[in-house]
Amino acid sequence: MAKQTFLNLPLDKQERILDAAKKEFTRASLKDASVANIIKDAKIPRGSFYQYFDDLEDIYYYILEIHSKDIKQRLSKNLVNYKGEIIKSFIDLYQYILIKVSSEENELYFKNIFLNMDYKTERMFLPNLEDNLNEIIQLVDIDKLNIDSRLQLIYIVEIIEAIMMRNLIQVFQRNLSKEKNIEILIKEMLLIKDGIYKR
Repeated sequence: MAKQTFLNLPLDKQERILDAAKKEFTRASLKDASVANIIKDAKIPRGSFYQYFDDLEDIYYYILEIHSKDIKQRLSKNLVNYKGEIIKSFIDLYQYILIKVSSEENELYFKNIFLNMDYKTERMFLPNLEDNLNEIIQLVDIDKLNIDSRLQLIYIVEIIEAIMMRNLIQVFQRNLSKEKNIEILIKEMLLIKDGIYKR
């Protein structure tokens, strides 16, 4: 993550460095990216880069963390707005993520991320036990569900997240239209709903 020296920089300089890094991660995967390209584009000395971040991985995950916080806040907001409806909340979240990752300014960046995804990157995109999953679980209306405990709800959330992640990766692997991709996700989510909602 970013060092305090980076966080103390003026916002415009922070943005310039992050934009340069995002440009590099659009061009190349993390393993093929180059600090030299980032510092050249950001117009900073090599030594300064290492005052701000430990290495390429550090800045890579810092940028993802910015997106991650936004996505997780959106899910919490959805659960409040939809009164604890888990399926509606996740469908809305998926559509939000899909718009974000397929926008013209972000598409190539996220394509590189999703086609080179590892476990750590995947866990950053959706709520998990390492961060605010317990908080999110508390927002779900469990009375509507055919489950015995909140632990079972954690398993359900993990299944939903796996489906969402697979569908997001397929956006880039199969080059599906957003409309077709959302249609597939909604069908899968409705199957889950049939299995977990009380009749």
